[in-house]
Order: sequence, then C-alpha cells, then structure tokens
Amino acid sequence: MSKIEVLNLIGNTPMVHLKTLDPKPGVEIYAKLEFMNPTGSYKDRIIAYMIQKGIETGKINNNTTLVEGSSGNTGASVSMIASSMGLKSILFVPDKCSDEKVAIIRSYGAEVIVIPAPESYEGAAANKAKEDANFYHIDQYNSQLNPEAHYMTTGKEIWDDMNGKIDAFIATASTGGAISGIAKRLKENDTNIKVVLADPEGSVYKPYFDGKEDYLSYKKPFYVEGAGKAVLVDAMNFDIVDEAISFNDENAISMVQRLAREEGLMVGGSAGGNVWAALEVAKRMEAPAKIVTIIPDSGFKYLSKIFNSKWLNEIGLGHLAAD
Repeated sequence: MSKIEVLNLIGNTPMVHLKTLDPKPGVEIYAKLEFMNPTGSYKDRIIAYMIQKGIETGKINNNTTLVEGSSGNTGASVSMIASSMGLKSILFVPDKCSDEKVAIIRSYGAEVIVIPAPESYEGAAANKAKEDANFYHIDQYNSQLNPEAHYMTTGKEIWDDMNGKIDAFIATASTGGAISGIAKRLKENDTNIKVVLADPEGSVYKPYFDGKEDYLSYKKPFYVEGAGKAVLVDAMNFDIVDEAISFNDENAISMVQRLAREEGLMVGGSAGGNVWAALEVAKRMEAPAKIVTIIPDSGFKYLSKIFNSKWLNEIGLGHLAAD
C-alpha cells in the first residue's frame, strides 16, 4: 500500500447542505467544509500551492526560511508545511489572534512574533524578509498565486460538488484570494452566478466596493478573525463581486453558535459571517435556488473566544454566552 503524506490530504473537502437554514422550500444553502484540511483551514491550499511554485522557480530551497504575516490560519499552514519539508518559518500575527491559533503555529515549530495593534503584522513580515537573502516572503495579501490556488482547486471542486447547479456564491475576504479565485472559476462556467462579498462592519472592503471615496474612514475595530481588512490588498479582485453585504460581530458569532447547536458544525467567526450573509441572500431568492458558501476554519481554534462566556462579556456580547 502506498504511503499517504500529509500534503496529499489538502483539498477535496466535503460539501454539505445546511438543512436547518433553508428559508423557504426549494431554496437551499450549502457549505464547503474547509476545516477538514490538515491544519483546520483552507489556507493549507494556498500555502501548499505557493510554496510549490516557489520551489519550481528556484526561489525556495533547502536553506530557505519562510516569512509571512497572518491572522493565524495561514501561519499554521506555513508552519506545518515548512516542518514537513524541513524548512524554518517565522510568522507575524496580530495581537487579536486567538491563543489557540498562536499555540498551533508554535506547535509545528515556527517562530511566532505577536504584533500589537495598530502596527501592521503584514508590514513587519515584509520588513523581516528583507533582512536575509535566504528569507522568502510568501506575501499572501498581494501575490496572485493566492487566488490562483483557489481558482485551480477550491473553485473547481465547488463546481463539481454542486454538479454546476449554483445560483449564488457568498464569501468573506481578508486576503481576498478565496472569493477572487473561486468566483472567477464559477463565473467562467456560468456568468449568471451571483457573487456576494460578506464583509464585517469596520472593514474597508464594502465601503470601497460601494464607491465611497472616503472608504478608509469606515475602518474600526471588530472581533471576527480572518475576514475584512483595514486596507486594500492586491489579491482581492472587486471586479468579480456583484454585491457586498455587511455583518457585525453579533451576526457572525450568533450564527457560529447556531451552526454548532443546530447543524453540529464547530466553525470560526468568518464562517458565521459567511452563513449569516448566505441566509440573507437566500431569503430574497425564489425557488428553486442553491446558494453556496464556505467554512474557512474550525471553531476549535476559538474556544477561548467565541465559545468563552468571559470573552463574550468583555466585548459586550454576554447575552450570547451559553447557559
């Protein structure tokens, strides 16, 4: 029997029907479970793809140290894949990154540097990468390999999972790679598919998409991790988006809890935002209709936050705490 290496387990994640959320007969919401990837998020896809491209072009070799800024999930993917290849890695994360995600990154052997707000963890990573010729900056926020990875893998899988029957696709964006790459693939197959960006209040993406010249003035702190940005990044393609919907922390976190209690799915905050927005879109649609979204990561990475009564009280959402 042939050996199965961990990198061979990336991708081909299941698509499930969220049976308790259908707003009306014939209007169905589906979710692709990306927490089934080895480190528990869809970031495994882009990092495996980007590192492979780096090796093929000679930019990554046995002496390379991988450097990246991450809100947590990419950091885990970089650290895991680096360790499996015998490479070193240095990860910069924001101070709002959950304790679980920091611990996961460190457990794979990476050096982790926590950057306090409002300093830029992406900027810190970029500066670090300039210090040594053997440092390689992955740069998920600006590299077109990010959306390309989702175009080549996730987008194709979603189309195949649904047998080409998709009316709308909803996703949050942080780097923007997932929604950009997936939507490009889906729209190439069917231009009628509606692509909706779900964006947390406090992110600049929706104001920018809506044509607000002062879009930067809309940025404010929010607690959901892995969604939204305070600046624009090159990996995000707004041309592929048809509509943008805002959600707040309460919308996302309450949906996370609902998915756990009604669907048996432990998911992160960005997934809560995705599904909340998908439900809003589904309410407007006439049957028959199939709405697809994505579950970027696992709720087990947020036990100290979303599923923690003390933390919920600290951010003013104590009424969402479990009884």
